[in-house]
Amino acid sequence: MTVASTLLIYATALPLWIFVWWTASGFELSRENRTLWFPFLLCLMFLLINALLVFFFGGIGEAEYEESRFVFIGERAMVTVQATASVLIVATIVYGLSIKRVPVHFIRFMVYAFIAILGLMAPIVWVPIEAPEMFFLLRHLQTIALTYGLFLCVAGIIILLKDLLTHGDARLDLPAYSMTSTESHSTEGSSTSSR
Repeated sequence: MTVASTLLIYATALPLWIFVWWTASGFELSRENRTLWFPFLLCLMFLLINALLVFFFGGIGEAEYEESRFVFIGERAMVTVQATASVLIVATIVYGLSIKRVPVHFIRFMVYAFIAILGLMAPIVWVPIEAPEMFFLLRHLQTIALTYGLFLCVAGIIILLKDLLTHGDARLDLPAYSMTSTESHSTEGSSTSSR
């Protein structure tokens, strides 16, 4: 029964991913940036692989084994959150100093990624130790949320990189250290000394 429920969750997760991608304007953006097909299709592929693994090898372990799998998911989630946060920080600095406007689609994908990882993965569900099948079910729910978040983050990074390449001629605006301000100070100094 638990394996069938898990397969039903994956069967729901596949079309739900298509809906999430559509609401994030993924299909529309994929017309201009074909690289965005990679995170979309890879997410579907990993969800399908996990569903097939559950179907063929869907044995439920002891409660201790099932509980130990959450450490693995948590470590992956931490790497994804750190990568997403780092990208957001770098984007804020680069865009704040040069282009002045962060792409809206990048922000949308990052928000969706954080919702998937922090909103769907991070909340705690206290599963009774006597119910390893609930650990099994929860583990796959969190795997789906992590997979969504990971590939939404990848899509956001692709959008950011394309936008940075489009604005490749943008220069960092650091007036205190720019060459023109240094030259003007030296010109003013030389004209004052000549008087």
